[in-house]
Amino acid sequence: MSGLLVGVDIGGTKTHAIVLDSAGQLVAEVRRPSRPGADGVLQTAREAVAAVTELAGCSPAEVAAVGVGIPGRVDPEGGVVHTAVNLQVDELPLGPLLMEDLGIPVAIENDVKAAACGVVSQLPQAAGNLLYLNFGTGVAAAAIREGRLVRGLDNVAGEIGHLSVDPHGQQCLCGQRGCLELAAGGGPLSLRLAADGLELPSLLEAAANGDSRAGIEAERLLNGMTTAILVMALSHGSSMIALNGGVIHTCRGLVESLRDELASRARSSAFLASLELGSRLHQVPADSPVAAVGAALIGQELTRAGLLSQSL
Repeated sequence: MSGLLVGVDIGGTKTHAIVLDSAGQLVAEVRRPSRPGADGVLQTAREAVAAVTELAGCSPAEVAAVGVGIPGRVDPEGGVVHTAVNLQVDELPLGPLLMEDLGIPVAIENDVKAAACGVVSQLPQAAGNLLYLNFGTGVAAAAIREGRLVRGLDNVAGEIGHLSVDPHGQQCLCGQRGCLELAAGGGPLSLRLAADGLELPSLLEAAANGDSRAGIEAERLLNGMTTAILVMALSHGSSMIALNGGVIHTCRGLVESLRDELASRARSSAFLASLELGSRLHQVPADSPVAAVGAALIGQELTRAGLLSQSL
């Protein structure tokens, strides 16, 4: 089983690790709770790699590379994670430390960018060009153009959750007011819904049935998500816009409502109508391990490019 790839997706609460064979097929997978703090994250990654390779019945010598996707601002060249707030990490050289422990090439990437790579690998019709938007606890996006990630300066391209769309709105954790993440991120949204006695799965139904509080939140959510889609579509352009994350999968009828909202806006704008954005939307299946798969593929890519072997 030589040439195996390990992918690890470290989230705020859980970590998902997989092994792919040389044909890209899933060999084994495990899930573990994520431990907070720099030491906790490093130990989580170690244990996840050990558990999934044991389950796959392989030794470290049979693994070509390990790829790790993790929230925060990530330096993929140095393998350093900065400001992973939900994991209580300010700075962690995760790549070098994990590489030292395992004796295997290790690549580190932002989790949303890793997930975008996983999605595009499973969609041949995307032809290596994809916009990916994740509406989870927060809001973030990634663009892939001609098979390559758009990273931008300091790898912050796609952090649209902290685009302020209402300078007089609620203050965000980032210090700004009225960020997209406040409108469409599952964290802020769940707090507001709980305060009003509402639930995310039935939000749109409650709004349609005349609940005024649900109507306010549904409008805020749809406006925020539509703005995020427009920002990415107008900035990068792509024939496919993939949507993923807990908000997408939990709120019933959300993607259909987004298509309706885009169509409504297009009726008063020939420009928006020409973009046909609604037809470009693709919902990533809820059980698809795209983040871990993408992490594994990033490890493979950097190993092939010779960017990791010098660090061993």
